[in-house]
Amino acid sequence: MLVPAIEARAADQLRKLDGKQIRARMMGKDITDGAHWSLYLRPDGSIVGSESGESWTGSWKIRDDRLCMTQPGSTSLVCNEVWMSGANIRMRASGDEKALDAMVMAHQPKQ
Repeated sequence: MLVPAIEARAADQLRKLDGKQIRARMMGKDITDGAHWSLYLRPDGSIVGSESGESWTGSWKIRDDRLCMTQPGSTSLVCNEVWMSGANIRMRASGDEKALDAMVMAHQPKQ
């Protein structure tokens, strides 16, 4: 029962990252929900993603203090504000859209 309290406390401490902070904290790392999907933000600007056993590739860049990424099957960039507290991350395209909550972890190469 401590998990909701920890999650609530982490959400209260989220801080919006600027472009330099996004690059420093996320480049070369995995962004994941811990079970179903992951994104590896490679230092060369490419993404290696996996979801439900399917792998895909894309690209990422930082634009106007937002993390911009291509989605599977698309070449257009979707840009998100990045908020972070510890390893917890929240990404949102704009203030009125639903947020994506995940974790940032050291990269774990796929076997």
